[in-house]
Amino acid sequence: MKKIKKSGFALLVFFLLVCTAPYRTDAASGLHFSAKTANTGAIRVKKITYEGEISNRYVFGAKGTLSELEVDFSTDVAWKHSAKIASVKDQKGKSYRGYLIDEEDDGCDIIIANMKHGRTYTIVVDGIKNRRYGNFGRLTIKVKVPAQKAFAKNIKISKVSVDDAYGEVDVKFAGKVLWNGNAAVKSVKDNKGKSYQGYLTDTDDDDCEIYIENMKYGRTYQIKITGLKMRGASAFKVVTIKVKVPQHRHNIVVEKVEYDEDYEDYGMEWKVKIEFNKDVQYKNSSYVIISDSAGKAYSSKTSYVEWDEDECEVHLNEGLKIGSAYTYEIKNVKSVGAKKFTTLKGSFRAYK
Repeated sequence: MKKIKKSGFALLVFFLLVCTAPYRTDAASGLHFSAKTANTGAIRVKKITYEGEISNRYVFGAKGTLSELEVDFSTDVAWKHSAKIASVKDQKGKSYRGYLIDEEDDGCDIIIANMKHGRTYTIVVDGIKNRRYGNFGRLTIKVKVPAQKAFAKNIKISKVSVDDAYGEVDVKFAGKVLWNGNAAVKSVKDNKGKSYQGYLTDTDDDDCEIYIENMKYGRTYQIKITGLKMRGASAFKVVTIKVKVPQHRHNIVVEKVEYDEDYEDYGMEWKVKIEFNKDVQYKNSSYVIISDSAGKAYSSKTSYVEWDEDECEVHLNEGLKIGSAYTYEIKNVKSVGAKKFTTLKGSFRAYK
């Protein structure tokens, strides 16, 4: 009986040590840190990553320059509804505002306002527990955020591409950027001096998308964007982007034809899939006719056709003979941006 009591006591001591003892990670797995829990089951922190300054995420009530730490757990955790960052202090005793967001069962994000690099922070999180057992308690993290290397002040662009079908310019930056709340397209002009209306349709930390109204093919555009800077730079800048929109070729051709047959709940189904070289537009009166060499039609003007951006799928009245030659006639289609609808004709062999 005494042995059983001693064993139980040893287990209790071990449990308490696991719950409160700090543990560390090496530099290869992220930032140097230690962590301990109190008044709850053991929670192991696997990795803490410094994500840098953020500008494209809304954090309620947050002010100042915001920096993000991503915390990954190797223990499944649960969060109290009122979970929060109770305190953030550096090794000099200076306090900072901290915000807890994106609480998941295997991690969370911690936002700190006006963080100083090259300092060690003690962060106290209230309202967390090991999912399997324990009350909601406290997690204390001690993490060193290293001094940052010098940042490039000028914004460099690594790639600019054009999606002329939709009037969009995709811009890829050579490094991480930040956007302010007033970021916008300041001006758009082509090589003939004509002005256009432009809009930022998407912004990210390393790229953006710009929509230009009534984009013209074959012209070179100069686009000015305000309200962005390289991460770590002090001031937001105006960036000038130059891009040439290629001449648009409206000729649409069939690139590939495939035949398929399959048994469905309602019986056999036969389909011909036709792939185009460009995105296509069609009318309500568009149709596809599939015929054999004797003129027999396997689809008609009223046959069901599924139209997609760059392909269509024709549902046939009956099956084709594998290896035999057939013709197609595709009525009232055109490439996106073309002025006139056209008819495409050609032939194929029925291979799956």
